[in-house]
Amino acid sequence: MMLSQLLRPELVKPRLEARNKHQAIAELLDLLVQHHDVTLAQRHPLLEELEKAEAAHASGMERGIAIPHCFTDRVEDILCTLGTAPNGIPFDCLDGKPATLVVLLLLPRRNFTGEVQTIAGIEHLLEHASLHDRILKLNDPQAVFDVIAEEELVENR
Repeated sequence: MMLSQLLRPELVKPRLEARNKHQAIAELLDLLVQHHDVTLAQRHPLLEELEKAEAAHASGMERGIAIPHCFTDRVEDILCTLGTAPNGIPFDCLDGKPATLVVLLLLPRRNFTGEVQTIAGIEHLLEHASLHDRILKLNDPQAVFDVIAEEELVENR
Protein backbone atom coordinates (compact mmCIF):
# COMPACT_ATOMS: atom_id res chain seq x y z
CA MET A 1 0.00 0.00 0.00
CA MET A 2 1.31 3.45 -0.90
CA LEU A 3 2.00 6.12 1.70
CA SER A 4 -0.45 8.53 0.06
CA GLN A 5 -3.18 5.91 0.50
CA LEU A 6 -2.47 5.72 4.23
CA LEU A 7 -2.07 9.42 4.96
CA ARG A 8 -4.40 12.37 4.88
CA PRO A 9 -3.11 15.95 4.97
CA GLU A 10 -4.42 16.44 8.52
CA LEU A 11 -2.22 13.52 9.64
CA VAL A 12 0.95 15.29 8.51
CA LYS A 13 2.80 17.43 11.06
CA PRO A 14 5.57 19.60 9.61
CA ARG A 15 8.16 20.61 12.18
CA LEU A 16 7.53 18.30 15.10
CA GLU A 17 8.05 19.91 18.50
CA ALA A 18 9.54 16.71 19.93
CA ARG A 19 13.15 16.62 21.11
CA ASN A 20 13.42 12.83 21.46
CA LYS A 21 11.87 9.74 19.93
CA HIS A 22 9.42 9.16 22.80
CA GLN A 23 8.02 12.67 22.44
CA ALA A 24 7.85 12.25 18.63
CA ILE A 25 5.90 9.01 18.93
CA ALA A 26 3.45 10.60 21.38
CA GLU A 27 3.06 13.73 19.24
CA LEU A 28 2.26 11.70 16.13
CA LEU A 29 -0.11 9.37 18.02
CA ASP A 30 -1.91 12.47 19.29
CA LEU A 31 -2.69 13.43 15.68
CA LEU A 32 -4.63 10.17 15.36
CA VAL A 33 -6.52 10.97 18.56
CA GLN A 34 -7.18 14.56 17.49
CA HIS A 35 -8.66 13.42 14.17
CA HIS A 36 -10.68 10.58 15.71
CA ASP A 37 -8.80 7.70 14.10
CA VAL A 38 -7.96 6.48 17.62
CA THR A 39 -10.06 7.11 20.72
CA LEU A 40 -8.67 8.90 23.72
CA ALA A 41 -9.19 5.67 25.69
CA GLN A 42 -6.93 3.83 23.21
CA ARG A 43 -4.14 6.41 23.39
CA HIS A 44 -2.35 5.13 26.50
CA PRO A 45 -2.48 1.40 25.61
CA LEU A 46 -1.30 2.16 22.06
CA LEU A 47 1.48 4.39 23.35
CA GLU A 48 2.61 1.54 25.60
CA GLU A 49 2.57 -0.88 22.65
CA LEU A 50 4.57 1.56 20.51
CA GLU A 51 7.12 2.13 23.30
CA LYS A 52 7.45 -1.63 23.86
CA ALA A 53 8.00 -2.19 20.13
CA GLU A 54 10.53 0.66 20.02
CA ALA A 55 12.44 -0.83 22.98
CA ALA A 56 12.53 -4.23 21.27
CA HIS A 57 13.76 -2.89 17.92
CA ALA A 58 14.72 0.70 17.28
CA SER A 59 12.76 2.12 14.35
CA GLY A 60 15.51 4.41 13.07
CA MET A 61 16.48 3.41 9.54
CA GLU A 62 19.07 5.26 7.49
CA ARG A 63 19.10 8.56 5.59
CA GLY A 64 17.11 10.41 8.27
CA ILE A 65 14.11 8.06 8.31
CA ALA A 66 12.40 6.56 11.36
CA ILE A 67 9.30 4.39 11.18
CA PRO A 68 8.07 3.70 14.71
CA HIS A 69 5.35 1.09 14.50
CA CYS A 70 3.57 -1.69 16.31
CA PHE A 71 1.41 -4.64 15.36
CA THR A 72 -1.77 -4.46 17.42
CA ASP A 73 -5.23 -5.91 17.80
CA ARG A 74 -6.52 -2.41 18.62
CA VAL A 75 -6.84 -1.30 14.97
CA GLU A 76 -8.68 -2.84 12.01
CA ASP A 77 -6.78 -0.96 9.30
CA ILE A 78 -3.32 0.57 8.99
CA LEU A 79 -3.18 4.00 10.60
CA CYS A 80 -0.38 6.38 9.67
CA THR A 81 0.95 9.82 10.56
CA LEU A 82 4.03 11.63 9.31
CA GLY A 83 6.11 14.33 10.93
CA THR A 84 9.15 16.28 9.82
CA ALA A 85 12.04 17.36 12.02
CA PRO A 86 14.47 19.47 9.96
CA ASN A 87 16.88 19.70 12.93
CA GLY A 88 16.65 15.97 13.54
CA ILE A 89 15.47 13.79 16.41
CA PRO A 90 17.71 11.08 17.89
CA PHE A 91 16.08 7.78 16.89
CA ASP A 92 18.97 5.30 17.15
CA CYS A 93 19.18 5.26 13.35
CA LEU A 94 21.36 2.60 11.74
CA ASP A 95 23.70 5.24 10.28
CA GLY A 96 23.95 7.14 13.58
CA LYS A 97 22.27 10.25 12.18
CA PRO A 98 19.12 11.83 13.63
CA ALA A 99 15.74 11.24 11.99
CA THR A 100 14.29 14.11 9.98
CA LEU A 101 11.25 12.22 8.65
CA VAL A 102 9.20 10.17 11.11
CA VAL A 103 6.35 7.94 9.96
CA LEU A 104 4.27 6.38 12.73
CA LEU A 105 2.31 3.24 11.84
CA LEU A 106 -0.29 1.26 13.74
CA LEU A 107 -0.65 -2.06 11.98
CA PRO A 108 -3.34 -4.72 12.43
CA ARG A 109 -1.73 -7.89 13.71
CA ARG A 110 -3.83 -10.11 11.42
CA ASN A 111 -1.90 -9.30 8.22
CA PHE A 112 1.72 -9.33 9.41
CA THR A 113 3.35 -10.19 6.06
CA GLY A 114 1.43 -7.56 4.10
CA GLU A 115 2.17 -4.94 6.71
CA VAL A 116 5.92 -5.64 6.63
CA GLN A 117 5.82 -5.03 2.87
CA THR A 118 4.06 -1.71 3.53
CA ILE A 119 6.87 -0.62 5.86
CA ALA A 120 9.50 -1.59 3.27
CA GLY A 121 7.67 0.36 0.56
CA ILE A 122 7.45 3.50 2.70
CA GLU A 123 11.14 3.29 3.55
CA HIS A 124 12.04 2.82 -0.13
CA LEU A 125 9.98 5.86 -1.16
CA LEU A 126 11.38 8.17 1.52
CA GLU A 127 14.97 7.18 0.76
CA HIS A 128 14.84 9.28 -2.41
CA ALA A 129 17.05 12.21 -1.44
CA SER A 130 15.19 14.71 -3.62
CA LEU A 131 11.80 13.78 -2.09
CA HIS A 132 13.22 13.84 1.42
CA ASP A 133 14.72 17.30 0.87
CA ARG A 134 11.52 18.67 -0.70
CA ILE A 135 9.38 17.44 2.21
CA LEU A 136 11.70 18.97 4.82
CA LYS A 137 11.39 22.42 3.23
CA LEU A 138 7.59 22.43 3.43
CA ASN A 139 5.52 23.86 6.29
CA ASP A 140 2.07 23.03 4.92
CA PRO A 141 0.58 19.55 5.56
CA GLN A 142 -1.34 19.59 2.26
CA ALA A 143 1.85 20.45 0.34
CA VAL A 144 3.73 17.57 2.04
CA PHE A 145 0.91 15.19 1.15
CA ASP A 146 0.82 16.43 -2.46
CA VAL A 147 4.59 16.01 -2.92
CA ILE A 148 4.39 12.42 -1.63
CA ALA A 149 1.44 11.57 -3.89
CA GLU A 150 3.20 13.13 -6.88
CA GLU A 151 6.39 11.14 -6.23
CA GLU A 152 4.43 7.90 -5.94
CA LEU A 153 2.73 8.57 -9.29
CA VAL A 154 6.11 9.11 -10.95
CA GLU A 155 7.63 6.05 -9.27
CA ASN A 156 4.76 3.75 -10.26
CA ARG A 157 4.68 4.65 -13.95
